[in-house]
Amino acid sequence: HSAQAQHQQQTGQQQQQTGQQQQQQPHADLGKGLPLHAVPADWPLYIVEFKAGRTDLFYVRDRDRDDDTIRVGDLVIVEADRGKDLGKVVNDSITLGEVEAFWAGQARFGSQNQSPPTSPGGGDGGGAPGGKKEIAPKMIYGRAGAGDAQLLVAKMQDEQKALALCQTKVRAKKLPMEVVDAEYQWDRRKLTFYFVAEKRIDFRELVRELFRLYKTRIWMASLQG
Repeated sequence: HSAQAQHQQQTGQQQQQTGQQQQQQPHADLGKGLPLHAVPADWPLYIVEFKAGRTDLFYVRDRDRDDDTIRVGDLVIVEADRGKDLGKVVNDSITLGEVEAFWAGQARFGSQNQSPPTSPGGGDGGGAPGGKKEIAPKMIYGRAGAGDAQLLVAKMQDEQKALALCQTKVRAKKLPMEVVDAEYQWDRRKLTFYFVAEKRIDFRELVRELFRLYKTRIWMASLQG
């Protein structure tokens, strides 16, 4: 009996380790989305908007749907860059043709407006991917709850503080740029600063200082058209 119990204990530990690995492993893949051709035709697609007019394409798995369908105006928790984010649904009936046009616009925005790597040491900040990007909607986990709404208020307050601090640093460094907004990813794993500038700026020192302060990935996004 003792040998059997030991075997069961070892098996249980192995299963627990495997489960932990399965939970940890997909984390780096979060935010990459699912290729459109792999999304079943009966899974609805949505466009969700975040701060500074940022939008992205999402899907809801058929088994996650209920009678209370997600509609325009709903706040939703979604798959994001290595974590989760919160945004507002702005289109709940997008067609395939509209998806292609929307994604083409996203690709242009990505190639023009994302900053070079911004996490010191790790090189895992935001860099625009080269080449044509495959259409890959991300997952909507569900509607935001009442508790999420309270957290949203705190998030917005922290974003205002981060914006003010970043603006102060930009002025102190006399960088020719205007930082106009700040956005925390919902899980606080990423902090984006939106800025306007007439030319390319070396803000690596600024990013390093912000990284030391906030201990999260820093992303600089230009709002130039």
